[in-house]
Amino acid sequence: MTKKHWKIIIGINLLSILMVLSPFLPGPSFMSIPTNFIFSLLQFCGFLGLLLVPVGLVGTVNQRKKENKRVFPILLSTVPLLIFILSLWGASFARDISRTIAINNAGKLIDAVENYRIVNNRYPNNISEIKPEFIKRIPKPWIMGISGYHYEKKDDTYNLTFTQNVIFNFNFEVVVYDPTESYKAEGESRTLYETGKYKWKYYIYD
Repeated sequence: MTKKHWKIIIGINLLSILMVLSPFLPGPSFMSIPTNFIFSLLQFCGFLGLLLVPVGLVGTVNQRKKENKRVFPILLSTVPLLIFILSLWGASFARDISRTIAINNAGKLIDAVENYRIVNNRYPNNISEIKPEFIKRIPKPWIMGISGYHYEKKDDTYNLTFTQNVIFNFNFEVVVYDPTESYKAEGESRTLYETGKYKWKYYIYD
């Protein structure tokens, strides 16, 4: 195996890692649709690709003594396995980090909403009411897979939420800020999880 072959193998595997983790990497929110589509597609391919791993391993072993070795059998075993592992366990770790980043980036938005309440003795009916007096522009999560923050007025309080892809975008994580801490999980699973951030919790919608 030449250096060129190894560079190709390493490059393709690194590209696979980047594509799988793309929804959880820092970046503009307009990338949410393509990155989540790629993530879901790669999850599906990762499951199916496990069937090709034995074929790749056999091909790699069979060409050990050959002079003209090919990179394809190695990629056939490494890429599907890498995608499968990352889409399940690696993405979970990355999701924890991106969740924290998005929560931190919501700080100025929450401050603006609270300042609006102090001045007007009520929370805004929609998020556009806080501009431009209390904030010049609505901040973005700055995570590629998160499209933005969703504000919802609820009687005398409000919820600020954002979502992250979990499995095929059918199961997704809903992260909620509730100033009254009267959280309510929707969907079949009603379990609420701690985020480590004040008045923020999340649940998995399925």
